[in-house]
Amino acid sequence: MAVPEPGGLRVRKMKKTSAEIAVILRERICLYPGPGEMLLHEGQLAEEFGLSRTPIRQVLQMLSYEGLVETRSGVGTIATPLRPERREADEAAFRALLGAGAACPVTGRAVLEDVLGLLRKSRAALDQQDGTPEARLYRALAWLLEATTMLVDDNVIVTAMRAATLRHIRWLVAELREGTFRDPAAEYGSWLDQAIRLAESKAPDVVLSHLANRRH
Repeated sequence: MAVPEPGGLRVRKMKKTSAEIAVILRERICLYPGPGEMLLHEGQLAEEFGLSRTPIRQVLQMLSYEGLVETRSGVGTIATPLRPERREADEAAFRALLGAGAACPVTGRAVLEDVLGLLRKSRAALDQQDGTPEARLYRALAWLLEATTMLVDDNVIVTAMRAATLRHIRWLVAELREGTFRDPAAEYGSWLDQAIRLAESKAPDVVLSHLANRRH
């Protein structure tokens, strides 16, 4: 299964697919430092990607399902703000959905090869030297999200997990920028190494259980 790269995509003359555009916009939203709200203008995005407004509107609808954007009357489409008063509730929802996903693992081992590749990309992203620390963290966790959802055999839970995890990633990126989350490599490195070893030799439910029981 091919998964679009979560980072490093550059806009070129050739048109991109909706999935590729969604990848780019997810990263922009998750790494947006402010100040102020991030506006996503359909017309500007259509011009940037060389498309009509209709596919851009479809991408924004996809991001809305993931909780990354919302439409505000009189303003337009904006990146959904993170609300400090909701931080604990957001974390609780993220943890609960990881647990729900862990209770619905896929069967068979065929998926593990793809999961293993995604976990290795997640691990490598932590060690990359290019880009900002926030970008490296985002890319590592974006690959980890794809690996985790691939192991869950319930589309309703996967949809909710994606929204909760992307919000969780945005919080971690903000905390890294503020200095309250200092060392992602130390936090995730050995844990991802263990996930990779499990994916090399264990069943999907064992790997998923490990991924669902992360500390951060």
